[in-house]
Amino acid sequence: MKNPLEDAAALLDSLWTMVLAVGLEPQGSHAAPLYYVRGEGFSLYWLSSPDSLHSRAVAAVGQVSAAVFRPSRKWTELRGLQIRGAARAVRKQLAVIEKYKAKFGLGGELDPVIARSRLYRLEPQWMRLIDNRRGFGWNMEWEFPLSEEK
Repeated sequence: MKNPLEDAAALLDSLWTMVLAVGLEPQGSHAAPLYYVRGEGFSLYWLSSPDSLHSRAVAAVGQVSAAVFRPSRKWTELRGLQIRGAARAVRKQLAVIEKYKAKFGLGGELDPVIARSRLYRLEPQWMRLIDNRRGFGWNMEWEFPLSEEK
């Protein structure tokens, strides 16, 4: 098997959906399944309406959690990532949008929807890889400093 950090990157690149969770005091937490692409390092990007509950929560709170995992019915195949970090709307970047469209097979018919959407970025501060192929409960954790990018 590869280096665990390389495994984490490959797993993110091979999967399509993350579950993004945001705490909303006093209402509790909110979770939303979202399509994403991996950008630089372990940053995750997604497109969403700025009016959606999770987008409004990201704008208000800025700190999120996410889970990305490969569905499996066998415990020996459970693999996934738990992520905590800072999230926010960012300037749309053509390279990220094109990568997103390519990953999900989006043609020009969704360009008007994409134009109305905002691009969001999750910059991990902490990440845990879980990989039961390496043994029951095997995991490895990393901490990442936040970038200076605004």
